[in-house]
Amino acid sequence: MGKTSNSAMATILGGASRRRTLRPSLGFGLAGVAAIIGLAGCGGTASSPTGPSAPPSVSASAISSPTSKPSATPALSPTPAQPLTFVPTGSMHTAREDATATLLKNGKVLIAGGDDVFDVDKNFYASAEIYDPATGKFTKTGSMTAARAQATAVLLSDGRVLIAGGSGCADPKHCTNVRGSDSLTSAEIYDPVTGKFTRTGSMTSVTNNPAAVLLPDGKVLIAAFEPGVELYDPATGRFTELGKGGPTSPPNTATLLPNGKVLVITGDGPPQLYDEASGKLASISPALPPGAPSSTSTCWLYGQEDAHTATPLPDGRVLLFESGHLETLDPATGFCVDAGFVTTGGQWIYPRATLLPDGRVLFEGGELVPDQFSGGVSTTTAVLYDPATRQVSTGSMHMARGGQTATLLADGSVLIAGGYDVNYEPLGSAELFKP
Repeated sequence: MGKTSNSAMATILGGASRRRTLRPSLGFGLAGVAAIIGLAGCGGTASSPTGPSAPPSVSASAISSPTSKPSATPALSPTPAQPLTFVPTGSMHTAREDATATLLKNGKVLIAGGDDVFDVDKNFYASAEIYDPATGKFTKTGSMTAARAQATAVLLSDGRVLIAGGSGCADPKHCTNVRGSDSLTSAEIYDPVTGKFTRTGSMTSVTNNPAAVLLPDGKVLIAAFEPGVELYDPATGRFTELGKGGPTSPPNTATLLPNGKVLVITGDGPPQLYDEASGKLASISPALPPGAPSSTSTCWLYGQEDAHTATPLPDGRVLLFESGHLETLDPATGFCVDAGFVTTGGQWIYPRATLLPDGRVLFEGGELVPDQFSGGVSTTTAVLYDPATRQVSTGSMHMARGGQTATLLADGSVLIAGGYDVNYEPLGSAELFKP
């Protein structure tokens, strides 16, 4: 996922492209496009916790994750707004899903790796290409040292790109499942000056769909599936394990907060804060804000095993999305507040979330699951949500996409590339969201 120039507001998403039917307890089943926005409060403004090794204190009324969906708040009509605008742009040379996309310092976008279909014999790619916003075209660049999909990519302070983990094989061209693809520990560096990839150190454990962020000191924090959390140091090219206790079920997200701390959320436990100064992770105990009605549905997303997004907001809170349900979390206090629903006639899973420069959040693509008995199908659905005004605008992309990339460009538009269509066929096309 691409890093923007305002790296303090970057969010990295994990587990974004797995096809399967959701649990019956998560069904929302609302017909048409509905925006049900019911903010119970802001949860306060963000500040640093009182200590890096101690979680924020909360009252005894802390709420555990319910096993069923929260009750819906009263339906409100979306505030009238201009329709969302998507414009086709150039196509990639290779149709691919589950690739990485990284905004380079020159304003271009590096698309690397990915695969072609969700099947036992799918191909994993090592190839990479560059998108130039000035021309709207993709051009080929060097190939990775390993064919990989569902990897993580981070723009380093010096302008190079770290790509690590994922599924694939140690082949500089491509490989298929039947040729022994597996989860990878390997990592590599892309140099935009030379257009070449070179090997760097390997992660301490194999991982798929890792989540990563660039820390203020130039190191990279990686939150992986099961093993734990580790640091990559570009100066030495080495990975160091910070300890066990990482996610034991997907998904996982790692979100860099304005105060420099990192919010790590898993699908099977409370969120955690990483403090670079102490090098420690501290659990947060999500709770109701003071005075909130006892019927308020809060902290529902914790303990859910399905893919979600985590987007840092300008006021220090984090907007969470899962299956169309929105919540805000204040990492400083542990308060999480119901922010309503955006759903489209079923459960909406695996969208991409992009924070725009004006503070709004674009959700697009992924899959819709019409009912508890059906599998997901890729969708054209797009929603623009404004946390400040609660305004929701809806629209459609030109193509139904799941497993696509979404990258915020320097001019405020969003490049949406690749993915898979309703038949699970890979896409080479791309389009731009114009705010």
